[in-house]
Formats: sequence, C-alpha cells, structure tokens
Amino acid sequence: MSNLDVFSMCVRSLLKRKLRTFLTILGVIIGTASIVTMISLGLAINERFAQEIDNMGDVTIVTVYNFSPPSENSAASVRAASLDDNAVTKISKIPGVRAATALINLNLMFKSGQYIMPYCTVYGISPGAMEAMGYAAAEGRLLEPGDKENVVFGAKAELQFYKNNDYTYYSERLEQDRMGESVETLVDVLYDRITMSYDYRFIYGNQSEEENPESTPVKAFNIKSVGILEERDYQTDQSVFMDITAARKLMEDQRKAEQSQSQQYGYFSGSQNAQRQGYDTVKVKCVDLNMVRSVSDEINKMGFYAEFPTSNLDSLQSMTTGMQAMLGAIGAVSMLVAAIGIANTMVMSIYERTREIGVMKVIGAALSDIRKLFLLEAALIGITGGCTGVLLSLGISYLLNNAKLGIFDAFFSGLGGETGVISLVTPSLCGIAILFSAVIGLFSGYFPARRAMRLSALTAIKTDS
Repeated sequence: MSNLDVFSMCVRSLLKRKLRTFLTILGVIIGTASIVTMISLGLAINERFAQEIDNMGDVTIVTVYNFSPPSENSAASVRAASLDDNAVTKISKIPGVRAATALINLNLMFKSGQYIMPYCTVYGISPGAMEAMGYAAAEGRLLEPGDKENVVFGAKAELQFYKNNDYTYYSERLEQDRMGESVETLVDVLYDRITMSYDYRFIYGNQSEEENPESTPVKAFNIKSVGILEERDYQTDQSVFMDITAARKLMEDQRKAEQSQSQQYGYFSGSQNAQRQGYDTVKVKCVDLNMVRSVSDEINKMGFYAEFPTSNLDSLQSMTTGMQAMLGAIGAVSMLVAAIGIANTMVMSIYERTREIGVMKVIGAALSDIRKLFLLEAALIGITGGCTGVLLSLGISYLLNNAKLGIFDAFFSGLGGETGVISLVTPSLCGIAILFSAVIGLFSGYFPARRAMRLSALTAIKTDS
C-alpha cells in the first residue's frame, strides 16, 4: 500500500465515526490549550522579572554598608570591624568576587565660564577598579592611578550646568533630556576649563567678607575631565568620579573648613571635630549573577550589611516558581486525560474493525502498513487537537491581556511597574505544543497498533463486526 492510500483510509475511518473522533480531538484541544495557557502565564512572569532586572542596571553589584546586618538570634548585632582598606582587601578575596572598591560620596560645586553646576554628586573610587566594576568610557578614558586632579563625568552629568545668571536653580536641559527632547551642550567637559569647590560661596558669592573680614577665603580647585562614561544608570549618569585618595583629602579639607567657619560664628560643636572612620560604602563586583547571593552571605558573616538589587525579587520568584509548577501540573493532567482518550478511541476502533484488519492481511497488506494506519490515525488526532488547542490558547491569552483582571493587576504591581502582558504565547511554545500533541498521539496509538498487527487473519475474518 502506498502512503497516500494509508492516509486516505485514515481520513475515511476518522470521518466515519465523527462524534467519537470529535470528542477525542476535543480532549486533546482542552489538554493542549490548558498546558499552553499555564506555561504562557509563567513565561509572562519570567519576562517581567527580566524587565525588572534590566531596569536595575548591573545586578552583579553588591553594596556593603558600614553597619552590622540584622541579627536573627538577638535584637542587637555584634558590631563589625571598621569598613576600612583591610576590610576591602578581605572582601576582594571572597570566592566569586571580581573586584571591590570603597566609595566616598561628596556634594561639590563646579563652574565653567558663565555656567555653574551646584551640588553635583561626586564619587571617590579606586581608579584601578573602574573597568573591573563594569564602567566604560564613551569618550576619553577611565581614571588611572595617579589621576589626583582628574575626573570622569557621567553620561548626563554635563546636563546639570546652567547659566550663572539664571534664577531657576536647576537645569532645564536635564528635564528636557528626560522628556526625550534634544538639548545643546553648554560645556565641553573634555576641553573647557572647569573649577571645583566644596564651599557654597564659590557659586553664590563671598558676601561674608563684608560682615567678617577674617572669614576664610573660598578654596577652588582646577580639574581636568579625562573621560565621559557610557550610559549606565540614573545615579551614575548624573555623577562625577574622581580618585578616592583625592576625594578623602577633599572631604577632610571640607570638614576643617566647616569647623573653622563654625568657630567664627560661635556655633561650633564637638561632633564637627570628629574625623570619619572607615568608609560608609563599598561596591563589590561579582563574576556573575549566580554568585551574588553567596558573596552577600559571606560579607554579612564578616559583620557588615550587604544588599544586592535582586534581593527583593527572590521571594517573589520562589513564589512564582511554585505557582508555575502547579499550573504546569494542571496542564499535564489535562494532557494525560487526552492521551488516555486517544488510546481508548484507537482500541475501540480495533475492536470495531477487526474484520477489516483481517481482510487487509489476506489480500497481502504488510504488517508495517497496518501499524502505519493506526499510528497515523492517532497522530492526526493529536496534530488536529494540538493545532486547534494552540489557536484556542491564543484566544485565551488575548482575553487575559485585555480583560484587565484585578487579581493580575495586584500581582504584577507587586513585581513593580504596570501590569503589562499577563499571558505570553511565543512561536516556539506553539511549535512545541503541536509537536508534543503529535507525540502524545503516536504514543497513545502505539500499543493499539501493535494489537492490530498481532491479530490472526483467519480469526479476524470470522469475527462479526
């Protein structure tokens, strides 16, 4: 028998028992639609997690703070050693750590010609760790050892400059850039002369000299920008980076200047004379995302508090993983029921067509043709049900994404952002579902096909059917 003859016999047999065929295919449709819909919910959740991780920037960074983590055994934690250079060295040797650097945070003021930038965030960082920490220069270069008076501007830090005689006290260009509008460059940070100071009089004038001739003069520093960073995250893009040693000296000079001014005006307090011990923050770059939690745990054991961007997502992700497993199990049960239905249909078909099978054997039909006949019938049921089930799941997915169901709104708002896509049916999921349905059909029809092959031809012909 040719393959075309086998196929035509399969179609005629299925159409001859329309109701049974329809009910069997309906079981496959329900099973396929169930499992595709359940998986699509999980894919949508995973997509949301991926979006949240992308919005977090570099998720392999662990931030270490100079205080102890909360204790699970007591209300008070054992105080950690100071977060100093020795602690940074120990942290850098933890397995899974690529680089570790302390950060010093200052608010400094910049001026270039008629343009000013009051209170820009400046970070002191170890120059040798910048590249390892994932920073990259869009123009110029990164900081290098020996860059005591050199700085690197964030991608959007220049947008904070505005005219000195503008009484807006903020940069309209920065707001325009956030709105997606094009903005002109006022200061070429790589080539224009830029001065910097920690004294507010550097920007707003030295009026105190008229009131107090002995007031300390404004101290300003000439700096040179050697590079502009690639866009990274909101905080980095609007900041300026300098050598951590120079930043520590600036911080100490600022403390002494504030102390001197306080004494002149008579409101000096003893706390202003205290020199800061250690670092407030250390940034740790891990080799990959999988090492972040173990590195964080090791830092906590050292007595410092460590946090990482994805820590808040872990509990939600574990919950959604359990939910996906439950949804997948429901779909699998539906598919199992459909497979039993296909097998039952094929077994009943053999009982009803016993005489037909005997005649086929007598006239010379090969056993492979009989096996092919019943396997093809089962596969057609699976493929037809699978294709229709995929179409049904696409319709269900559309309804879920456009129905604005409150339960999903509440759940996705817990992940952050808008609800977005609730059900995500991908082309690969559709293809796998149809292939899986065909395989289920073949598997369900295998044993009935073997039974048909083993029937005795003489016995089958004598059977009334």
